[in-house]
Amino acid sequence: MLPERDRFSAMQEEVAQKVLNVDILDRAAGRPRFELAFTRLGPVMVGRCLSTSVEVIRYTHHLKDCEDGFSLHIIGRGPVHLSHAGEEHTYDVGWSHFLHHTRPYRQFGPRGFNCTNVTVCPAALKTLVAHPEDLAGYPVRPGPALGLLQGYVQSLTSFDELPSPELARTTGSHLLDLVAAVLEPTADAREIITGRGIKAARIREIRAEIKRRCRDPGFQLDGVARTLGLSRRSIQKLLEETGRPFTAYLAECRLERAFTMLNNRGCDHLSIADIAFAAGFGDVSHFNRLFRRRFADSPSGVRGARMKE
Repeated sequence: MLPERDRFSAMQEEVAQKVLNVDILDRAAGRPRFELAFTRLGPVMVGRCLSTSVEVIRYTHHLKDCEDGFSLHIIGRGPVHLSHAGEEHTYDVGWSHFLHHTRPYRQFGPRGFNCTNVTVCPAALKTLVAHPEDLAGYPVRPGPALGLLQGYVQSLTSFDELPSPELARTTGSHLLDLVAAVLEPTADAREIITGRGIKAARIREIRAEIKRRCRDPGFQLDGVARTLGLSRRSIQKLLEETGRPFTAYLAECRLERAFTMLNNRGCDHLSIADIAFAAGFGDVSHFNRLFRRRFADSPSGVRGARMKE
């Protein structure tokens, strides 16, 4: 809507100062680019910031318009220099920092920003973490809990549209649990978090690994256990609770891949057997039986129906 030369100043006045309550200073030699997206999911807000080199500053005068809250920022491009709550640190990729919105801060990414953030309301977080305000400004190093949070946030990109209010609340509750796990929950909250958010993130992690490697005909449960550092029994138990055990989920991933290939004109040169093997099946007859049961049609029937369109 605006000429390129006017966009950054307009963003600074209308978004940075009035919505984010910060000043954003261009450090990209006059060619700034700044992209920001937020999605509310129940008790949390998930956001992503991409930019060229900028400096983000929340001065004391901004605080009068700030709502109380906390944000965990996960660094996707480093280094990022942060001064906040009397602490000053430099963060690299995979690290995170914890912000208290009612305190000033200065954040500078000399190579630009690629940052994912999860914002939570104080009342919700304080039910799980004692005195989170005391953690503001301190770095959070990469670790299992932060890895689970990163993976869960990344999985949200699979939503083709905004989730239903019920799914949004559930997802937000899981994210709140994972933020608390990163920050160290209270002893009373640890059991709740383990059985709720961490369990959901573990299931997502297991399913993602199965989907990633399903094309390998030799892929087995031991492969998931080795990669994720979990026992076979714990993986089996988690998947059984979803109603779809390992073998069933593996077959589903392979069938979905085969179905996609059969509907892709770029795969028309492949035979049905080629597609079965490419999807990870080692036996064509077994593939045909599972495919017909899943899609109520044969692989050749699905391909033929698409070719007639």
